[in-house]
Amino acid sequence: MRAPRLVVLSLLVLGLVSAASAGHHEKDLMKEVEAIGATLSKAMIDNDTDTMLALYAEDAISLPNYGPRMDGIDAFRKHHEQMSAAGMKIRSFTSQPTDVWKAGDQVIEIGVYKIALEMPGMPEPIEDKGKYMTVYVRDAKGSLKIKAETWNTDENPTEMGDHGHDHN
Repeated sequence: MRAPRLVVLSLLVLGLVSAASAGHHEKDLMKEVEAIGATLSKAMIDNDTDTMLALYAEDAISLPNYGPRMDGIDAFRKHHEQMSAAGMKIRSFTSQPTDVWKAGDQVIEIGVYKIALEMPGMPEPIEDKGKYMTVYVRDAKGSLKIKAETWNTDENPTEMGDHGHDHN
C-alpha cells in the first residue's frame, strides 16, 4: 500500500512543479511581448522605421484595419514611408497584451491599443482604440519576431463624429 501512495504523491508533486513552471514561462513570455510592444511604441512615435521593422520577420504579413494585406518588410517600409511623406505623425501609441500563449513554435498575443495620429489639415489628433492579434516566431538568435499581425478599431466609423470623437 505504501508504494501506490508514494507514486500518487510523486505525481502530485510533479504536476505542481510543472504547473508552476508553466506559470513562470507564461510570465516570461508576457514580459518579452511587453518589451517588444514598448520598443515598437517608441519607434512609431519617433518615426524610427529601422527599429520598428527590426521587430518583424522578413516575410511578415500585416492585415491592417481598412487597408489591403501587406507582405514582407519591403512592403511595410514602403507603406511607412508613404504615410510619413503624406504628413501623418503618430503622437502616442500604447498597446497592452491581455493574453499571451505559446502555440507550438509560435507565440500568440492578443491585446488592446490606443493611438493618436496627427494628420495634415486636421486641427486635432485623431484618436482611436481597438484590439489586435500578433503571431511571433523565434529567429535563429532566439528573439521573437512578428510574423503576422492584425488589428481593428472598437469604433464604428459611420457612428463617429469629427476627428474620431464621439458626439454622444
